[in-house]
Amino acid sequence: MRHTIRYAGIAATIFLLTAGTVLAQPQKRFLTLEQCRIIALDSSAILRNAQLMEEKTELDRKAVITNFLPKFSGYGLYLWTSESFDYDFSGGALPIYKNVYGNLVPDLMKDPAGNIVYNNGIPVFNQYAVIPPMTLSVDLANTLTAGVSVTQPVFMGGKIISGYRMAALGTEMARLNSELKAEEVTVSVDEAYWMYVKTCKLLETAESLDSTVSEVYRFVEDAIDVGMATSTDLVKVEVQRNNAALALAKARNGKRLSMMNLCHILGLPLTTEIEVDQSGFSLDSTAAVPESIALDSDSIENRADYRLLAGQAELKRRNVDFVRSDFLPQLGVMASYGYSYGLKLMGETLLNQAGFTVMATIKVPIFAWGEGYLKIKSAKKEYEMARSELERLSGMMELERAKNSYAVSEAALQVRLAESSLKSAETNLKVCRDQYELGMETLVNVLEAQTQWSKCSSDYIEALADYKLSCTKYLKSIGRL
Repeated sequence: MRHTIRYAGIAATIFLLTAGTVLAQPQKRFLTLEQCRIIALDSSAILRNAQLMEEKTELDRKAVITNFLPKFSGYGLYLWTSESFDYDFSGGALPIYKNVYGNLVPDLMKDPAGNIVYNNGIPVFNQYAVIPPMTLSVDLANTLTAGVSVTQPVFMGGKIISGYRMAALGTEMARLNSELKAEEVTVSVDEAYWMYVKTCKLLETAESLDSTVSEVYRFVEDAIDVGMATSTDLVKVEVQRNNAALALAKARNGKRLSMMNLCHILGLPLTTEIEVDQSGFSLDSTAAVPESIALDSDSIENRADYRLLAGQAELKRRNVDFVRSDFLPQLGVMASYGYSYGLKLMGETLLNQAGFTVMATIKVPIFAWGEGYLKIKSAKKEYEMARSELERLSGMMELERAKNSYAVSEAALQVRLAESSLKSAETNLKVCRDQYELGMETLVNVLEAQTQWSKCSSDYIEALADYKLSCTKYLKSIGRL
């Protein structure tokens, strides 16, 4: 019983160790081109920054909208000072008027002849009220005022609406910038993806060549034993086998490096083992290769960078109105409700009340030595520069579209020619090997046929990879990627 338990424990330990070893082995991820694009777009720091900028400009646009609405604010003021303001009044005499039928008329002194009496040119009154000298004291201690106010711009020369339109345009441009960055990331993913697929196919070709040369080497060895081949023939095959082994090692390293590059583009650890969908990279895929792409079938106006340049030009045009608004009349209104207390005169509080206040302000520029005219002209020049830059770069985009269009057509033709050459090389290799085994062909021709087949296979793979990349670049040049 004890032995049975012991053996069961050993078996369980071996099972757990085996299971742990299997789980510890890295699992390969199978990815399609579309999945690679999604992963890269999710992990791209450049695209993330562009999206953050898009969110920022949207917040700025919403902030500009608040300029159309009234602004509410509260205010308060408290003043305390240890000193009072004193004024010494020397006193004086105030003339007294008399009431004549409800009207106050001067009570002037007259001589017996009825003429007004003057003293140093000043008429003399019959009676005066004497004001004694005194000291007036104004105390500002514990003076306060508080309230709420609301301000509403009525007309600011078009600054508010111009600012809103510019902010909305900035939001759209940020979205286009995110779209442009996404296209750039997609192109880099496609390049890394098809490069990896190409190296996988080249590795298959190198393995096939190595296997074929090894078979020829064994055949020549057997032929030497029966006297049908010489050691010189074996040396020739040995050289070919060494070249095939070197090509196989390079192909394996190339595949590994291209897989690491794809992992880097996708934001995955470089040690991640991945496999990709190679179904679109086969001999049957050439049926989908078009003969040509019409040069005038698409337009560059769908490109994100073209629309971004057009948006920059429009932004400069809006800026002209924004600059002009600083030199137009501006009108605003303000209303407030507040309470004031303090300001004592001779110990009596003068302020102790609340009330409404309404105020309107208007600002009309009159003369500033041509500052407004010059700034507006400068803004217009910036707009003209942006339009000129748009025209210049749009011409280059048209040229790029035409270049990529021709590149797709040439790549498609190259695929067909390489496919035809590969089929001919395969047929020629098969015929040479069959005839060599029958003693009707030389070993040199067989080795040359193998070299030719390897070259044609590599050329076909290169051509198909170039075609895939040229299609991606063409779609980007017309804004359809």
